[in-house]
Amino acid sequence: MPKLFIKAQDLEDYDSVKVFDERGKEVYYTKDDFIATGHRIKIFLADTINECAYVQEKYGREGSYFEFSARDKFGTVERDTMSRLQRYIIDYDEDLEVEGDGFSWRYVLYRGALPMMTVKNENYLIHGQALNMCETYIMEFDIDSDMLIGLAFALALYALNKYGDYF
Repeated sequence: MPKLFIKAQDLEDYDSVKVFDERGKEVYYTKDDFIATGHRIKIFLADTINECAYVQEKYGREGSYFEFSARDKFGTVERDTMSRLQRYIIDYDEDLEVEGDGFSWRYVLYRGALPMMTVKNENYLIHGQALNMCETYIMEFDIDSDMLIGLAFALALYALNKYGDYF
């Protein structure tokens, strides 16, 4: 199962981070875009200036929500304001559901009844990166083709919890 890793402190301090694979190789990097209306995080292929995905804050009647896009796929995620529980409304061409705690990076993203991505945070040493262990966000995917859209979704859910409206 393929995995992606982000150093938690880097993401909490900045929206511009490096994303590593399980061998410690940088595969993506993100940049925040201050010029855009609302919060925007661009995702680039490592060692290039090619934007391959993004997360963009949007505004609607119920408050802010976040659009996520990778290649030809895109969707939105917003907080379910009608529920007292931590629930999300996901508009995507496939049936996606979050189970767990999206705020603290401990959840499973389901496609129908099957897990598409498992997200957790733990102290972890990313191979070839740091000499000490640090809190790391780990995204584990069922198949390789879900990695980029899964990363975009995880960053959209992160941004929603960090910047989105609370009711």
